[in-house]
Amino acid sequence: MEGIKSETAFRLYLDSSDSQDSDREIFSLILNYLGHLSDEESGEDILLEDFSMYEVDDFLNFYLPDNFESESEMLQKKSKDLLEKFLKFALKKKLMSSEQKEEWREILRS
Repeated sequence: MEGIKSETAFRLYLDSSDSQDSDREIFSLILNYLGHLSDEESGEDILLEDFSMYEVDDFLNFYLPDNFESESEMLQKKSKDLLEKFLKFALKKKLMSSEQKEEWREILRS
């Protein structure tokens, strides 16, 4: 399933899991972050295959601390946990390549 929008993939995950409101909030933050990227670049939606380890790293280590100083540590932990669960889901549904999986895991472990 190539070419799926990140937002669509996140919704598929949320619809298929016992997600909590905090999961939805984290995905909302991620989509906000991706929205800034797409506005800056081309105005197009970011595909899941383009949401690389660099964007994951930037989201966790720069976007969250810069925008949510007092809550950044808690948000980083919740985001890493959720992205790890999402990664398992995305692999099971074949939404990500094994190369992307390894890159994400590297960032999520740091």
